[in-house]
Amino acid sequence: MTRHEERVFRSAKPKTDLATLRNQLQRLKGDLEQYLARNRSSPMIAPLKERIRELEGTIAAAEERSARPRSSGWTGSIDGAAAQRAEAPPRSHGGPAGGDRFPPRRRAAPGSAADGDSEE
Repeated sequence: MTRHEERVFRSAKPKTDLATLRNQLQRLKGDLEQYLARNRSSPMIAPLKERIRELEGTIAAAEERSARPRSSGWTGSIDGAAAQRAEAPPRSHGGPAGGDRFPPRRRAAPGSAADGDSEE
């Protein structure tokens, strides 16, 4: 897709971070002050004020979302296998449980050539 097509056929609304929104709000407020200083009857003042109100609402909602603790979606119910894993004693080696999924590794018999310490 060319750059022109990306601009024309946007598939999703781009996400903006809170700092970008605050920066945009400051620029709009500066623009409003300039319009008011030059000409109070400018047709740009009303839409600019409306855009500033919308942006302030968006920033407030984003701050509220970021301040709210994230829920994991866990309801507290544990199925049987998960309950057994939770109650099981911790493993001595500290690694993940691989015995259920993979067979044990084959080890060379002591004293064989694969061992590396055979005396010749």
